Amino acid sequence: MRATRFAYRLLLIAFPAAVRDEFGDDMATLFAMQIDERRRQRGSVVGLWIRAVVDVLQHGMAERFGAGESPRPRRTGGWMQAFLHDARYALRMMNRQRGLTLVCVLTLALGIGANTAIFSAVNAFLLRPLPYDDPSRIMTIWEKRPAEGVLDNVVAPADFLDWARQNATFESMAAQITLPADLTGVEEPRRLFVAAVSPAFFNVLRVHPILGRDFRPDESFAGKPRVAILSYRLWSSQFGRDGSVVGRTLTLNGTPVEVVGVLPASFEFADERVDLWSPLVLEGTPQPQSRSSHQLVVFGRLKAGVTVQQARTDMDRVGAALQQQYPETNRNHGAWVIPYEEWLKSPVRSSLLLLLGAVAFVLLIACVNVANILLAKSAGRRREIAVRSAVVAGRARLAGQMLTESVMLAGLGGLVGLLVGWWGIQALKQLAPAEVQIVGWSHLRLEPRVLAFTAVVALATGVLFGLLPAWQLASQDVGASLKEGGRSPGGVRRRVRVALVISEIALASLLLVAAGLTLRSFQSVLNDPAGFRIDRSLTVSISLNGSKYRTREAVVATFESLERRLASIPGVRSVGETSHLPLGGRDGRQGVTVEGRESTPDAPTRAHPRVVSPSYFRTMRIQLLSGRPFSEQDAPPALPVAIVNETMARRYWPGASPIGKRVRFNGAGDPWMEVVGVIADVKHWGLDARVNPEIYLPLKMGFGSTMTYVIDTDLDGAALAGSVREQIRATDLNLPVGALRTMDDVASVSVGSRRAGMLLVTVFGVLALVLAAAGIHGVMSHLVALRTPEIGVRMTLGASPAQMMSAILREGAIQAIAGLAVGLGGGVLLMRAFRSVLYGVEPTDPLTLTVVSLVLLATALAASAIPGRRAMRVDPVNALRG
Repeated sequence: MRATRFAYRLLLIAFPAAVRDEFGDDMATLFAMQIDERRRQRGSVVGLWIRAVVDVLQHGMAERFGAGESPRPRRTGGWMQAFLHDARYALRMMNRQRGLTLVCVLTLALGIGANTAIFSAVNAFLLRPLPYDDPSRIMTIWEKRPAEGVLDNVVAPADFLDWARQNATFESMAAQITLPADLTGVEEPRRLFVAAVSPAFFNVLRVHPILGRDFRPDESFAGKPRVAILSYRLWSSQFGRDGSVVGRTLTLNGTPVEVVGVLPASFEFADERVDLWSPLVLEGTPQPQSRSSHQLVVFGRLKAGVTVQQARTDMDRVGAALQQQYPETNRNHGAWVIPYEEWLKSPVRSSLLLLLGAVAFVLLIACVNVANILLAKSAGRRREIAVRSAVVAGRARLAGQMLTESVMLAGLGGLVGLLVGWWGIQALKQLAPAEVQIVGWSHLRLEPRVLAFTAVVALATGVLFGLLPAWQLASQDVGASLKEGGRSPGGVRRRVRVALVISEIALASLLLVAAGLTLRSFQSVLNDPAGFRIDRSLTVSISLNGSKYRTREAVVATFESLERRLASIPGVRSVGETSHLPLGGRDGRQGVTVEGRESTPDAPTRAHPRVVSPSYFRTMRIQLLSGRPFSEQDAPPALPVAIVNETMARRYWPGASPIGKRVRFNGAGDPWMEVVGVIADVKHWGLDARVNPEIYLPLKMGFGSTMTYVIDTDLDGAALAGSVREQIRATDLNLPVGALRTMDDVASVSVGSRRAGMLLVTVFGVLALVLAAAGIHGVMSHLVALRTPEIGVRMTLGASPAQMMSAILREGAIQAIAGLAVGLGGGVLLMRAFRSVLYGVEPTDPLTLTVVSLVLLATALAASAIPGRRAMRVDPVNALRG
C-alpha cells in the first residue's frame, strides 16, 4: 500500500499545492484501498490506474488553470463527450499535418517498441513465476566451501544421499545430472541429452506425466530394469505422439530401456537440451558412492511453514555432522540453500535491468523530440488557441484538448510500436545465448501483461511529452497573443527548448557510455589469450556404449582407430582427443593429494581432471612450459603420469617445479601419478572466466566412454563434416555423430550472452544518438527561424555569414558540452551499479569517455550546421521586412 500511495501522490502534482496539502493524503489512502481490494479479487489494476490518470489530469488542470476564471457554459454530456470532441478534433489536426504526424508516430514507435520487446523478456524471465506448483518452496541445494568463497559447487553423490536422509526441513529432495546418450534401434541413430534424476525429482517439482507413470523409488537401485520418461518434444518428433509408446523398449547406450511415461507440453526445465529422463542409480551399487567426485545438482521442496533461513540452519547442522564423520573428504564442506527461482534468474537479472533502463532512456529521448516538435508547432497555433480561449474555452479545457492530442498521437505510436516490439522479440530470440539456462523462453512473446504494459507506456508517454506544450499554450496571455497575431517568438520559451536539448544530449551520452563500456568489455574478452587455437579446427563428440565396449582396452582401441581414420582425411594436419573440450560446457572436479603438502581447511587441494590423447596438446596449440608431453609409451604397465596446468603448478608447488613430484586422486585405490609436464593455462570455463587447477591424464591410463575429437586442418573446418561422418560410420555404423562444430562456433557460444548484451546496448545507443541528432537539428532550425529578424539586423550592421555560422555552432556546442557534463557523470554512476557486466575495463575508462564526448560533440555540431548554413543565406532586407 505504501508504494501505491507514493505513486499516487506523485500523480497529484497535477493539482495546485494547496489542494494537495488539504486533500492529498485522503485521496492517496482511498486510492490505495481500491487497489488492494481489486488485487484481493484477483482483478487487473491497470484500468484503475488509467482512470486515475485521466481523472487527476482533468480535475488537476481545472484546479490549476481554472482559478479566477469567469464561469463557462458547461457542455452537456460531461467529460466523456468533451473527450470525444477533442479526440475528433485531434484526428482532424493530425490528418491535416500528415508529415509531422508521421515523424512523431515513428519516433514514438521506436521508443515504445523497444520498451515492449525488452519488457517481454523481463516479463518472461524475471516477473513470471516459475511454472510449478508453489514454486517459492522449491530450493536448490549446493555444496558450499566458505574457505574458497564458493557457494554453488555441484554435489558428491554420497553427500546427497546423506542430505536426503538427515535433513528435517525438506519434504523431498532430488538430484539431477545431464549426460549425452545414444538412442539406437530407430531409423537413424540419434544423440540425445538425458537427465538422470533421483525418483523424487518430479515430486519436488510436482509435475505429473500426461501418459504413463512417474519413477518408482526402487528404480534408483542398481540391477533394476531401466526405464525412461520422454519429453513432449521427443514424443512428438520421434514417435509422432503415438500413445502406445508407453511400454515400448528403446535402446539407450546399448541398454534396453522401457518407456514408462510422457511429460506434458507445458513442462519447462532450465536445460532445454534434455529430451529424455531416466532414474539416477545411486543405491545398491557394488562400490559405495563417491564423496570426492562432485557432479550432481540437488533440488528440494521445503515443508509447509519452513523458511529459507530455517532450511539453511538445518543443512548447516547436517554438514557439520558429515564433517565430523568424514573429515578426509568433507572437511570445510557444507550445504547452501537458495530458492530455485533466485538461482535461475540471478544470472540474467543485471543484464535485463540494464537493457530495460537503456530502452527507457531511448523512450525519454523520443518524448523530448516529440515535445520539441509540438512546442514548435504550438508557436503557430497561439492565435488559434487565444481565439478559442477568448470565445468559449477556459484554460483547463484548452489544456485538456492539447493533452488529448498528445495521447492520441502516443496511441498511434503505441500501435505501431507493437509491430516494432514484435520484430524486436523475434530479434531477441535470435540473439538469445544458447548457454544460458533459464525457464521462460516460450513466454517471450506479446502476452497480455506485455500488451497492458505497452498501453500504459503509450498513455504515460502521451501525458509526458504533452504536458509542456499544453501548459505553454494554456498559460499564454490571451490579449498579447491576439495583439501579436500569433507571430511573436515568445510563443516558445527559449530556455525551455535549450533545456530539452541539453537533457536529450545527456540521455544520449549516458546510453553511449554504457554501449562503449560493454563494447570495450567484449573486446577485452576476445583479446585475452585463450591458451589454445580457435580458428580452423573442427570438433565432434563420440560416446561408446558400455554394452558393446565393455573393457578399457576395447574403448581405447576404438578411440585410437577413429583418430587414425580422421587423421587420414585429406587436408587434416593432426587430430587430438579430450574428455573435456575447452569452452564445451562439460566439467568435473575431484579432491587430490599432493605428496608432501598438507591439505588444510583454508588450503584444500582439488583439481579438474581431463583425459587426452598424446597428440591433443599439439593439435590445440597448447604451449608446453616445462617437462615433456604424453607419448604412446604412457600406457599400462608403465607408471602412471600426469601433466598439470600453470595454475595448479603455481598453487600447489609455489616457488618450485612440479616435474618429478607425485599427486593422486582421493578415491579409494587411486594410484600415485608422477607429474611429467606443465602446460600454459587454458580458458576452459569461458573466455572471461578464471582458470582453475587442471590435471591431464593420458588416454591409455585414464578412462571415459565419451571423447571429443579436435581436428586441425588447413581447410575450412565445416567443409570436412561429410568426410568426418563417413569415417565415424566406417568405425561403427551404430555410432551417432554428435554435434559437428568448429572451435570458432564453440568459442562464439561461450561469449554469446556477453555478445547479445553488447549488441543490444550498442543498438540502443546508436538509436539514442540518431534521435538526439534529429532533436538538436529540429530545435536549432526552429530557433534560427525565430531569430531571422535579429540575424537580418546583425547582417545589416556588418556581421558576415561566417560570423553567423560561428554563432550558431557555438550555441550548439555549448548545449552539447552542458549535456555531456551531466550525461557522462550519470553514465559512470550507472555502470558502477552494473559493474558485473564489465570485464577488463573500469566505468571511468578514459578512452570510452573521450570517444563518446567527441562523437556527441561532432553530432551536435553537424546537426547545428544545417540551420547555420540557412542563417548564412538570410537576405537582410527580407528578414527585416518579415
